[in-house]
Amino acid sequence: MITKRRDIILFQEVHQFLEDNYNKEIPIAYICKEFGVNRTKLQGGFNQLFGVSVHAFISQLRMEKARKMLKETDEPVKIIGMECGYKTLSSFTRVFTKLHDVSPTQYRMLADTKEILSEKMSETGN
Repeated sequence: MITKRRDIILFQEVHQFLEDNYNKEIPIAYICKEFGVNRTKLQGGFNQLFGVSVHAFISQLRMEKARKMLKETDEPVKIIGMECGYKTLSSFTRVFTKLHDVSPTQYRMLADTKEILSEKMSETGN
């Protein structure tokens, strides 16, 4: 259990570091070395404070960014995957599809369809 204020600050700093670097490959060993904490304390404390593992948090950040880019840009799916930290299109597509039950391309098409329908509803006053 985290009881020390300095530990809370440490994990908040790790959290911010991950938010700033989610698109890079960040081994747990690197984070431990960078923040002067052992693996067990890092993973346990982070999970306790934020309710998610370090790995899952990085995945969440990557997926949030990917969804946003798929909705708001015309960037190719491969580029979006790379900008979100995936080395290959296939790994990005596999992870995205597993979490969302649709491929990134299908997600983009569905998001575009919902936006068009929303605009039409607004125009008709519904």
